[in-house]
This record gives sequence, C-alpha cells and structure tokens, in this order.
Amino acid sequence: MAEDKKDSKNIHRNHRQKVRHKFYETGFKGMAPHNVLEMLLFFGIPYKDTNPMAHELIERFGSLSAVFEAERTELMQIKGMTENAACLITMMLPLYKRYSEDLLKRRIKFKDTKEIVDFLRKLYVDKTNSECIYVLCFDAKDSLITYRVLSEGDIDSTAVDFRKLASIVIETKATSIIFSHNHPHGLALPSKDDIDVTKVLVPFMNTLKVNVKDHIILTSDSHFSMANSLRFVHIFYGVSSPLDDESAAD
Repeated sequence: MAEDKKDSKNIHRNHRQKVRHKFYETGFKGMAPHNVLEMLLFFGIPYKDTNPMAHELIERFGSLSAVFEAERTELMQIKGMTENAACLITMMLPLYKRYSEDLLKRRIKFKDTKEIVDFLRKLYVDKTNSECIYVLCFDAKDSLITYRVLSEGDIDSTAVDFRKLASIVIETKATSIIFSHNHPHGLALPSKDDIDVTKVLVPFMNTLKVNVKDHIILTSDSHFSMANSLRFVHIFYGVSSPLDDESAAD
C-alpha cells in the first residue's frame, strides 16, 4: 500500500513537471481552458490528479472566465476542492485588477488604439453583467495619469455623471481623456444615446480645457472607436463627416 501511494505521488509529480515545462515554453497559448485550471489547481491541491476537477469546473460554470468569477462557496461544492485551491481561484480576478492598477505607476503611454483597448479589457474583465463607464485621464505628454469608474448600471444602460467627471479631471489635472463603456451582451456599436452623450461630452470637456480623445465601446470580443470612425470623427475634431448617424445601434 505504501508503495502504491509513493508510485501515485511520483506519477503526479512527473505529470506536473511536464505541464510546467510546457507552460515555460509556450505559456497558456494553445492550452484548453481545463488544462489552464488543472495547472492552477496544482498549487492548491498537492499530490492529486486535478484534471477531473478542472473538467468539472468548466462543465459546471461554463467557461474559464466564469470559474474565476465564481464565489468561494460555489467552488467548495466541487468534489475534492480545498480551501487553498478555492482561495487561489477567487484571487485571480482581484490580482489581475491589482496588476492593472499598478501599471499606472509607470505612467503608460499608448502607441495606438489597440494598446488602449487591450488596457481597457483588463478593467472590464469582471464587468460581465453590468454596463460600466470608465474614464482614462492623460497629462500634457499623453501619459496615463489614472483611470476611474464614472458610473455603473444594469446590463443595458448606465447614466453619465458629468459633475463627477468634471471633479475627476480637475482633481487629476488631466488635459485629455478617453471615455469608454461596455455593452455586456450587445454589439460594439454606438446607440443613439451613446452618440448623444458624446455630442454633449466633447464641448462640455472643452469648457474645462480638456480634450476628449475618443469614446470606445467594448464587448467581450470586439470594440468600436468613435474617434476612428468616419461617421463620428467630426464630433471630436470638428471636421465635416460624409456620413450621417443612422447606422447607430438601436
């Protein structure tokens, strides 16, 4: 019996070493969601095959992101789950957010819209069931000063608090901002309300001598930059648009 336990530990140890080496070589690229979880569970459940548990987590919650969003009490209902493993899983999203916040200390400069969108996705990683407005504040050298939640509402809409926005840009001494919000289960297209808000937002910020660089709308797999659209560029730069606003999402 003792030999059997020793052999089992050796098998799992060798398997874990192989998985770690694969991660060192390629990262998570090409790894199935359950394999990612399997590796994460190594650190919370020693000397046990975590593959079946990883499969069960994906099957129960539906996706890797949903597993990270699950409550500790829900995770503990999975057979074989330990307190350490559940704690590790629930740490993932807060840790990612903390990483994003720490990036600000480096005064980031974005090269293009893609880098801005990549950054925004980190902020919206846990906003899967609510619409949230973020404002990114920049200094005169186009370095990111900070980002703030302007408002958060239900899954379909949230209100713009212009007084709070004014307070934020004055406090941070921002010279420009990027306005963003998400459509949790919609298309990455501006609605009529989104367009109307932007048309009010730009001149309002101009009165505070703050330039609105863009209004970016995100979904889980796409984005829309209003400032980079021929249809809406005139709102930001005052140039005439050859198109009208009729293509806005309802």
